[in-house]
Amino acid sequence: MHAIEQARDALPPRRVGWRRSLRTRLVLWSSLASALLMAIVAGVFYLGIRDLLIEGARTDVRGLAKQTARGLEATLDSVQVSGRLLADSAAGIGRDPMDLRMLLKATVQADPDIVGAMLIIEPGRLAPDDPGFSWYVRRTGSPAGVQALAESSVDALGYDYRVASWYIRTVTSAAPWWSEPYASPATGGLHTTTYYEALRPRRADGTPGPAVGMVSLDVPIARLVAQLGEVPADPRLQAALLSPERAFVSHPDPAIAGLTTLDTLVQGGRQPDLAPMLQALREGQPIEFEHTGPRRQGGPERHRFSVAQPVNGTGWAFALSASDDYVLEGLNRVTLWVALVGLLGVLLSVMLIRRTAALVATPIEALTEAARHLARGDFDYPVPHGHRLDEVGVMARAFDGARDSLKAQMHEIAQMGDVQSRLESELKIASDIQQAMLPDDSEFGAGGVHLGLHGLLVSAKTVGGDFYNFFERDGDALWFVIGDVSDKGVPAAVFMARAMTVLEVAAQAGGSPGHALREAAKHLIEGNDTCMFATVLCGVIELRTGVMSLASAGHEPPVLLRADGTRQLLEVPTTPPLGVEVAELYPAWRGRLRPGDTLLTYTDGITEAFDGDDHAYGLQRMLDFLDPNRDPRAQCETLVADVQAFVGDAAQSDDITVLAIRFNRDQPVPEPFSVRAALSPPLPVEPIRELIAQVDAGLTRHRLPATLIHDVHLVIEEVACNVFEHGNSGHLPPSLELIATVDGNELQMEFTDDGLAFNPMAQAPPDLDLHIDQRPIGGLGVHLVRELAERIEYTRTRGRNVLRVILHIPTPEPRP
Repeated sequence: MHAIEQARDALPPRRVGWRRSLRTRLVLWSSLASALLMAIVAGVFYLGIRDLLIEGARTDVRGLAKQTARGLEATLDSVQVSGRLLADSAAGIGRDPMDLRMLLKATVQADPDIVGAMLIIEPGRLAPDDPGFSWYVRRTGSPAGVQALAESSVDALGYDYRVASWYIRTVTSAAPWWSEPYASPATGGLHTTTYYEALRPRRADGTPGPAVGMVSLDVPIARLVAQLGEVPADPRLQAALLSPERAFVSHPDPAIAGLTTLDTLVQGGRQPDLAPMLQALREGQPIEFEHTGPRRQGGPERHRFSVAQPVNGTGWAFALSASDDYVLEGLNRVTLWVALVGLLGVLLSVMLIRRTAALVATPIEALTEAARHLARGDFDYPVPHGHRLDEVGVMARAFDGARDSLKAQMHEIAQMGDVQSRLESELKIASDIQQAMLPDDSEFGAGGVHLGLHGLLVSAKTVGGDFYNFFERDGDALWFVIGDVSDKGVPAAVFMARAMTVLEVAAQAGGSPGHALREAAKHLIEGNDTCMFATVLCGVIELRTGVMSLASAGHEPPVLLRADGTRQLLEVPTTPPLGVEVAELYPAWRGRLRPGDTLLTYTDGITEAFDGDDHAYGLQRMLDFLDPNRDPRAQCETLVADVQAFVGDAAQSDDITVLAIRFNRDQPVPEPFSVRAALSPPLPVEPIRELIAQVDAGLTRHRLPATLIHDVHLVIEEVACNVFEHGNSGHLPPSLELIATVDGNELQMEFTDDGLAFNPMAQAPPDLDLHIDQRPIGGLGVHLVRELAERIEYTRTRGRNVLRVILHIPTPEPRP
């Protein structure tokens, strides 16, 4: 009944507002779909026609540019032919002035494009007594009226042709040339361009000789501009005539025509988009290119297509540029009409869809009213439209079938609620038990040394699989462990409890962290049918010296925070996790804590915490956040808080555990010291006794336990016997050097000899179960050394055997 009342309270109002109505949405989305379809069709039509129009227009621009360039070429070629005929004729006529004047007048009258002609023959060039000839003929009168010819000598024009730049350039150039547009009294103030060609009489072999003078023909600029008349008069279609020096002789923009050059426009930054045309005209090559040029009168930029065509090596060029607006204006008008017609079609479609939506929404409203009665518990209220064969009928019959199912499900939900409540209560109790298994904050001390510890565990679920533990051992050492079980929840919590128990028993039994991991691995692999495993970091810290030994079974590397602020990630050798297999050796990492140092261990729930964007917290972020000046509690709590702030609202992906150990000491830690003993041939009568005496003399001041000194003697005796008896490679025994180093709770003995290669670690252990008569000779000494040592290492370096034997220095019992 409570569930029914909640459902009734949650019912929406009887009628849906028009904004949320299915009718409105159906009409809206259908209309948007129709409009979108129309827009897509119009867009495809526009783009397709646009490309065709633009390509057609560019073809027209190319053709018009070539046609205009050919007209200019015909005009200029005609003048050049006249110039060459005048030069050849003048060289052939000789020195008769009347004939030369007649030739000049005939040249001007023969070509309507020529308004003036000049002939100069330097004195003494055709013959020593030749007075020379310089004459100028030009048309007078308007082009539409009666024209006459005016004649004068070049000297009468008011300048000395011998020093004129145009004359010097003509007689020294290998080819004829066209001048830039100019106006002068000689041309009657008419803007003119002049064609210059040197007069070179031919030698007897037909080759031209040196220049003896020149001819020039004047062409009105208006004649050349008239060739551009076929270009339509449209501001979006720009035609330009460029002189040999690329000056704009003709251009639609008055600010450019006759006032500037292409070089100035490009290099001055006014129109850098014309740089390709400038480069092509400098090389005398035609070009067509697309660019973005400014609109006139400072408007926004527009896309243009331009063609530049040089005129047959004369230096003159014609350029034609068309903007996309010129092509697309008509298309835009057509597209606008298409869009208006399409909009009208969309409006008609909306009216039809609205009518169709009403036919669908009315039965749904009736079924909604029936659903209200079901929500109130009125299971006998009739459901309309059940007789229909369409989707509405299927929905109505589904409502009928849901009545009995709803009653049964409500009963099951009530039962499941009771079960869930009991389960949550039990999990809360399990969580409290799990937290109670973890040790509280503590501080261990011995001989002026203090170790502060704090651990923190935040489970991803009510119970988890992470754990940590620490306790004092032998009154002088702190044993600690941190682990992460491969799963979460109740199964991981059970395996975690078992792992903690096994590890504590193994550690209390004594030995190194590696030994404890090996013993724990043996027990955890037994009966592990679920194939669960745990990564574990186990360690022992000697309170008196700060020396620590760490062993890892697949766990995250710990962090050492030095008092000076440095952060060091310890590369602890690792083996497979516990529960997978039993490794033959669990190697240890050894180091030392100095006063103020902090050792931080953690599980991957720290580094692999993910935020909402699936970014991991990461190892580097953790290292950057850690502060060596924090105490263990603050170190753990601030780190976990930073991880949770990074994760934010994202779900916790794994259990989070961190354990911090801070080392403080009132007195300085004893520094390690070494003792060196050596023997070399010839050996003394009792070499082993001599070696033991040298070592004892150096170790006396350290006051080592008598039991340890006894073990040292046994190790020296067994190792030295093997060296002297089995390492002889010639007639002399090998030399032997021993360095014994005391460092914290370790005594390391390094034996170095130059005898034959011998690896005692490769020797098989003797079978002690055999009767003494059946055992092979040898092997017992190496076995004895193995039993006494905490670990043994052997290397062969530069032809010498190096054997390291490490013994544990036990802590002396406190005096009563």
